[in-house]
Amino acid sequence: MPKRQVSIKKYLIFLIIVGAGVYSYFNSQEVYSYYMKIYYEKFRGLTIEQQITKAEELYTNKEYEKLEKYLKDLMMAYPENSDLRRLKGLNLIKLGRRSNGAEAILDTSDEEPIPEKILEETVLTLFEQGQYRDIERIFHKRKPGTNPNLLFCYGVALFETGNHEKASEYLKKAIKEGRTDYSAYLYAGKALEKKGDTRGSLPYLEQAHDMKEEDTDTARALANAYRRLGRYDDSARILRKIKE
Repeated sequence: MPKRQVSIKKYLIFLIIVGAGVYSYFNSQEVYSYYMKIYYEKFRGLTIEQQITKAEELYTNKEYEKLEKYLKDLMMAYPENSDLRRLKGLNLIKLGRRSNGAEAILDTSDEEPIPEKILEETVLTLFEQGQYRDIERIFHKRKPGTNPNLLFCYGVALFETGNHEKASEYLKKAIKEGRTDYSAYLYAGKALEKKGDTRGSLPYLEQAHDMKEEDTDTARALANAYRRLGRYDDSARILRKIKE
């Protein structure tokens, strides 16, 4: 068969599929999804794995708006694909629709566990934006395990929402698992102090102060802890340094 005839035939089949797809969109989402799959896999020659890879590349390259448009069409063909739904959630978070993004990711957790890499990226993104209640929601059904970043973010989220006792538990675990930066020690100390364990807070506040002596908030927290324990000379020494 001449090449031109083959091309015309292929084009006519394409028009039929598109027409059937448009009709089915208004009558059956399931049928519409079927025709969209044919379009992607037969005419564009892309497997679902290849399409997911392309979507992930857009996300890695921070082309979030372009990815949103790409996912809109792709998810019509594969509405139940958990990888695409999670990627959509991550992308929504990057676009500023944080609650919707977290919800999209959480929706997939009932079907299968969220991979730790995706979970960590989701939690860290929400943490950067101060979305502490969304972080609490994520760990309502599952625990952060032994991942130090997840333990830290969850602990801080609990602290910021007023659950100081539970916050101190997870912040101490974060430090034990290797999250030994200034913020981890500071929050662990503040959480212990808030729940009434001033003596227990002291090692953490002292460590945070040693790591960042110029921070006045940490210095005041440590001075207050010394004062509550009756160590007035130590408290005054810290406060003098602040004034200097």
